[in-house]
Amino acid sequence: MKFCAMMFLSLSAGIASFAGAQSVPPASGLLITQVNSQQWRIRMTSATSISRFSGVLESDMPITGVQSFQLENGDSAKLATANSLGATFAVWPGGTDGVDFTLSAGAKLCLRDTGSSGVPIYLGATLQDAIPVTAPVALASADACTGTTGGPPPPGPRKFHVGHWIVMDRGAESQALMQDAIRPGVVGIVKRYTWLSLEPTQGAYQFSTIASDLAWAAANGMRLIVMIEDKTFVLERPDPPYLDAYTPRNVAGGYTMARWSPTVVTRFNALIKALGAQFDKNNNFEGIATQETALQLDSQTLNAFGYTPEKYRDSYINTLTASTVSLPTSRVFWFMNFLVGNQAYIGSIASAVASTGVVMGGPDVRPDDQALQSRTYPFYTQFYGKMPLVGQVENSCYSEPHMTSGYQTKDWTMPELFAYARNNMHVNYMFWVRITKSSLPGAYTWADALPVIAAHPTF
Repeated sequence: MKFCAMMFLSLSAGIASFAGAQSVPPASGLLITQVNSQQWRIRMTSATSISRFSGVLESDMPITGVQSFQLENGDSAKLATANSLGATFAVWPGGTDGVDFTLSAGAKLCLRDTGSSGVPIYLGATLQDAIPVTAPVALASADACTGTTGGPPPPGPRKFHVGHWIVMDRGAESQALMQDAIRPGVVGIVKRYTWLSLEPTQGAYQFSTIASDLAWAAANGMRLIVMIEDKTFVLERPDPPYLDAYTPRNVAGGYTMARWSPTVVTRFNALIKALGAQFDKNNNFEGIATQETALQLDSQTLNAFGYTPEKYRDSYINTLTASTVSLPTSRVFWFMNFLVGNQAYIGSIASAVASTGVVMGGPDVRPDDQALQSRTYPFYTQFYGKMPLVGQVENSCYSEPHMTSGYQTKDWTMPELFAYARNNMHVNYMFWVRITKSSLPGAYTWADALPVIAAHPTF
């Protein structure tokens, strides 16, 4: 059958390029076929080596009828939102992975590659008559990959000091070490503060450490983001004692506060209101950051504390919205990755707060992590151009192994991680955790990122 969406390709110069059907049919690649006005098929084959593809399909209408084809462990094809389908394939020689889905006639459809190491992409009924294209490619409607996507939104009245930021690691966060983090290309410092340290007793706020750090930032031409910890990974309570009843143990060996509890929501909003009253007008105060949405609580604990994904979604919309009101000139950095029970609610939260100036992102730049590729990274593409974005190179990211051949190094290098975050995750803010010594032999450290930061102060 004719692939009717091909007529849009000639209108998408600079977005998709092709040179006609191949004189020698390709033996492998990602083949996209429009079966009829509503049915779509994607098949990926490999002839001689393992091939991997990670991408996202975006539409302006709901994607329905998703059916996987011969997917194995590590493969996925799932809806990230009603209008966004993430796909991650790893195909062995002679194998085929794929997905089928339905889309209303007249809908826009765009395919974006989120890191596939050069997998060739084709349009057509078979590889024998296929036309090669380059992602992002408008599959239906010439403007499917343009419009609201592309470039950061106007910063408006809020601070917007984009670029490279250094995250101080717990236990290595003194101002002397912050001084060492001042390197060419560095915009500012992200420092962690437990909720307990900021509010030892109910309503009695202790912001002297933040005030001291902001004075240091002003004296050194730096800016500060205050990350508020309500979750720990070691046997350390993050919460004020009056909220102990809302802070269960987690499976990581630490504690996680019940963020969906109305009591916790109310008290968090009060904390940010107090912070905003004291620091919002400080030119060196960029804003606050939350911790990842992943809870690391088992199902028994979640049930005991009355968790539902709807409560969790609504609590984030509440706290993020209230925080932007309490910080009218500063930024709120929302770290998201996984939401227990309904991953699509990440998109619901982002849609609700995108216009308020919230910066969305996550704690891991890990290009070959299949869970992030299929469940989290599609949100970066979906909200690119609608809200500012942030990505963080965490401790584990400095030893992120390449999962495909063709690379000169075992692990992703710092230039490669930066390029991925910039080009595929579309970040405006880049956070680098200051790790000076890795626990793994041969792994990279923060020192390996410094040349990248110096060479790319803006992006």
